[in-house]
Amino acid sequence: MSLYLLILKIYVIIGLVINLKLLFKNTTKYTKAVYHKFLIFHNKKYQFTYMTYTVMVVAFILFSLILQVKYHNLTIAIILCCGLTGFILWRFFRPVSEVAKEYKSEKIQKEKEFTFKFYDKYFISEDDKEFSEIKYYQLYRVFETVDFFYLYLDKKHAFILDKTKFKKNNPSEFSSFIKKKCWWCFSSKLPTPH
Repeated sequence: MSLYLLILKIYVIIGLVINLKLLFKNTTKYTKAVYHKFLIFHNKKYQFTYMTYTVMVVAFILFSLILQVKYHNLTIAIILCCGLTGFILWRFFRPVSEVAKEYKSEKIQKEKEFTFKFYDKYFISEDDKEFSEIKYYQLYRVFETVDFFYLYLDKKHAFILDKTKFKKNNPSEFSSFIKKKCWWCFSSKLPTPH
């Protein structure tokens, strides 16, 4: 029985060593220029969907408003007007305030450096104050551009990896690696050669 336990312990230790083997390391400084490039990419990627949804909801509310006025339901028409005004203000001013808040955040103002360490089953994001372990299946989307990798946690939050800042291995190897790990959500936005 003790030989069985010894073999089992060896398998566990080997498994831990394999899981702890550092495959890639990237250290990216979050500057205003880096964040600005991310915003340009993010807007190109998601702005159309955001605006389409907004236009559809506004059209529906306007249609409902016109019907209420036509049938002399002025109380409901006033409520719809207030709702429409609130919705438009929220849809257009909330993103502007979120971007302004992010620009004023400590990570952008102090140009914090984030280190990303990639292992077989997960990756780690850390700075001088925070530490996060993320499993690959938790990623919402992964995009590769000419200069960056964007690892989205959801539609609004992403890790930014500068391709020139890989300390272990290189961006092309990382691209192949992350494409295999996140095959369902990986998308390359590299220009195609002619």
